[in-house]
Amino acid sequence: MKRAVFFSLVILGVLSVGALSANAQNRINGFVFDEARRPVSQLYVELLDEGYSSLARTQTNGIGLYNFTGLTAGQYTVRVLVGGTNFIQQSISVSFSNIPGARVGSEQVDFYLRVQKQAGNTTSGAPGVVFAQEVPAAAKNLYEGGVADLQNKREEGLTKIKEAIEMFPSYFVALDRLGNEYLLRGHYQAAFVLFKSAIAVNPKSFSSTFGLGLSEFKLSQPAMAVKSLSTAVELDNSSINGHLWLGIALHGVKKYDQAVTSLKKANSLSEGSAADVHWQLARVYKDQGKFGMAADELELFLKCRPDAQNVSEIRNTITSLRKKS
Repeated sequence: MKRAVFFSLVILGVLSVGALSANAQNRINGFVFDEARRPVSQLYVELLDEGYSSLARTQTNGIGLYNFTGLTAGQYTVRVLVGGTNFIQQSISVSFSNIPGARVGSEQVDFYLRVQKQAGNTTSGAPGVVFAQEVPAAAKNLYEGGVADLQNKREEGLTKIKEAIEMFPSYFVALDRLGNEYLLRGHYQAAFVLFKSAIAVNPKSFSSTFGLGLSEFKLSQPAMAVKSLSTAVELDNSSINGHLWLGIALHGVKKYDQAVTSLKKANSLSEGSAADVHWQLARVYKDQGKFGMAADELELFLKCRPDAQNVSEIRNTITSLRKKS
C-alpha cells in the first residue's frame, strides 16, 4: 500500500455503491439488527427511487453496517431484502431537500428486524449461535434504553450501555454492541478490550470474534488478526466479510498464497459481485508479480463499481500492469 500509484488508490476500497451524481454528497447509512439487537451481517440492502425502481444494492458488513453515498436531492426508500431468512421485510423512506443552496444531508436509518413466527419454528433467523443469558432487569433496562438512544442518534446511549456493563460485567449483548459501536467510531483499542470480554463470555460469537480480528488489524497487529479472523470464518464459513478480511490480514503478513485462497472464497460466496474482493485480489497479485491477473481483478472491480472515484487513474494502473505482464 505504500508503493506506486496502484497502492495510492487503496482509499477506493472503502467506497460504497451509490447513486448517482459526482457532485452530490447526501448519504444514508445505518445498521441492521435482529430482535435481540444483534447486528445481522450479509443481508442485502437496496436503495429505491421515488418510483420504487432500484438504484443500488449493498450488503451489511460484519457489524451489520450498510452505506449509500453520493445521493442527489429527492425521495428514497431503503429496503432490507430478507430472502432465505425468516425475518419480515422492512422498508424506510428518506428524503433530501431539493431547495437550491440547501445543505447536504446524512441520515442514519437503522433496522430492527422482526421474525415471522411459524408453528414449530424457534430459530431467530440470524446467523451464528443463539446465546441465552440471564441479565438483571436494571442492567437490561439500561442497555435497551441505550440502544433506543443510539437508534434516535443520541450519543448518550453509549453511556447507558457502559453503565449496563458496569452493573453486569459479563453482559454479552452489551459488550458486543458497545464493541461494535466503538469499532465503527474508530476507537479500536476500546473495541479490542470489549470484544475480548465478550468472547470470554460467549466464545462462539461470530460478531465478537470478527470484531476482535478487525480491531487487531486496525491496531497494526495483522498476525493477531489472522488468528482471530481464522476463528471467525470457522464459526461462520459463509461470511463474505470474514473471508475478505482474513485475506487482507494474510496479505498483511505476506502470506500471499493463503490470502488468495481466502479472497477467492469470499469471491465465490459473493458470486463475483463484491468489488472490494476484486480490489484486494489485485493488490495481492501485484505483490506476487502476477501483473496480468492484477489487471484482470481491477477490471472486475470497475465492472462491479462503475461509479468509483478516480476511474481514469485505475484504468491507467491497469494499462501499466498489462505492460509489465
